[in-house]
Amino acid sequence: MKLLIAVPTYNEVENIESFVKLVFEHIPSNAEILVIDDNSPDGTAAAVECLAEQYDGRLHLLKRPGKQGLAQAYLAAFDWGLSRGYDVFLQMDADFSHNPQYIPVMLEKIETNEVVIGSRNIKGGGVEGWTFMRNFISKGGSLYSRLVLGCPVKDLTGGFNMWRKSALEKIHLSSIISRGYSFQIEMKYKAYFSGCSITEVPIIFEDRKYGKSKMSKKILLEAFVKIWKIKNKNKQGGLRQFIKFMITGGLGTIVNLSLFFLFADILMIHAIPVSIGCFTISATQNYILNQLWSFKMQTTGRRLSVKRWGLFMASSLLGLGVNVIVMQLILLQWNLPYKFIAQACGIAAGMVSNFILSKYVVFRKRKSNEKDI
Repeated sequence: MKLLIAVPTYNEVENIESFVKLVFEHIPSNAEILVIDDNSPDGTAAAVECLAEQYDGRLHLLKRPGKQGLAQAYLAAFDWGLSRGYDVFLQMDADFSHNPQYIPVMLEKIETNEVVIGSRNIKGGGVEGWTFMRNFISKGGSLYSRLVLGCPVKDLTGGFNMWRKSALEKIHLSSIISRGYSFQIEMKYKAYFSGCSITEVPIIFEDRKYGKSKMSKKILLEAFVKIWKIKNKNKQGGLRQFIKFMITGGLGTIVNLSLFFLFADILMIHAIPVSIGCFTISATQNYILNQLWSFKMQTTGRRLSVKRWGLFMASSLLGLGVNVIVMQLILLQWNLPYKFIAQACGIAAGMVSNFILSKYVVFRKRKSNEKDI
């Protein structure tokens, strides 16, 4: 099989020469490298052109007029390679975070699979050089994506991936909507739901030693939102359900506060039992509305049940726990001007947690041979 390694670059002149030489030491003699450079001002493209003279047509450069993003770079590389008859494609970063020593193992696995993922999140995999918070965000983002999309791939966000030509054809690259960090997620999600055979191999991801990371808070936030667009685009209905779920939660909050004001402030009943009662009543209202409205497509023909109500109450309490944990983590990591910012993040995390549990546990779609609960 003819292998093409696609390497997007922007200001990687400190890494590119040693990276290319090391990759060539770990790939077959018929494998080639394509560097996709977004007009790096540090001279990365010129360094690649100079280096190409040493490799007799095995090192190629695709120059683009400006910074267009990771997704467009890979899509351009796939198009370039597919039009030239390559059989297998490998995505890699040029900053040594993806160690070329794993390529032989991935090539072995691609013989019997259509997609091979270099995974940080399976046994034997991991990261080096990251702070606790960065690792927490990465693993949390991957778990969040898996649960929202219903995709079992452990490392959805990683960028060290090998694809057969057949997998790229099944995905229909022209249908990809992501333009940033979520591109890696969408590719794997579409591969999974297109029926591609996928396997993960453990890798140790090492933080870059030279140059500057391209990751930013804006990119992460974009990916957080894009997940729902990806799911909705593929007709899974997740975005609409989440909006309905938020509206239901808002109505529950209004009922909770109104009852609390009446019984605790007006009638002067002790706050703790009132609070418990208000939570029970508002959560019960939320359960009924979610079954009859938010998750109607999954619960059609099913009656309200005590068991499912109990599961929803448990998921609501777990969501409250997630709220508190995320709030405390943020307060410990950052010195915020207002504590309510941390609470707002905690509420958002708790809401997402509660939604995921509601969708995939409480109100999950019943299989044809499964009795209702």
